[in-house]
Amino acid sequence: MYFEDYKVGMVFDKEIESISFTEEEIIEYGKKYDPRPIHIDRDAAEKSRFGQIIAPGSFANMAFWGQWVKTGIDMDGLVAGAWLDGGQWIKPVYADTLYDIKVEITEKKVRRDGVDGFVTYKMTAYDPENEPVVVYEATGLVNNK
Repeated sequence: MYFEDYKVGMVFDKEIESISFTEEEIIEYGKKYDPRPIHIDRDAAEKSRFGQIIAPGSFANMAFWGQWVKTGIDMDGLVAGAWLDGGQWIKPVYADTLYDIKVEITEKKVRRDGVDGFVTYKMTAYDPENEPVVVYEATGLVNNK
């Protein structure tokens, strides 16, 4: 898609493959980038309010976002990410749980008329009860055709 193809309010969900993580994947990432006990130590995590290992927020953000990228929908027009508009970790992300992902276009703004503009993507990941667990907003620079 190119800048002119995006419309505020567009929703992509059926195109995005659901994802789950193994505990080992979470621990491996946690050891390298966020070595807090709730991410890497089973005993400590079991004693925590979460009751088990939970994914670091940065891991969850990028893994869910990666499912969007894998669709290739924005591949042709996207130049690069421009900034993050915010993120929320609403509920813990656990191993062996299947998460669904939705991306909504929430804003677009012309940068250079006829050349490119900014598109804001709001990604929400949902647990099996259809409750949001992560919301991540990013804006990308997108070319016109």
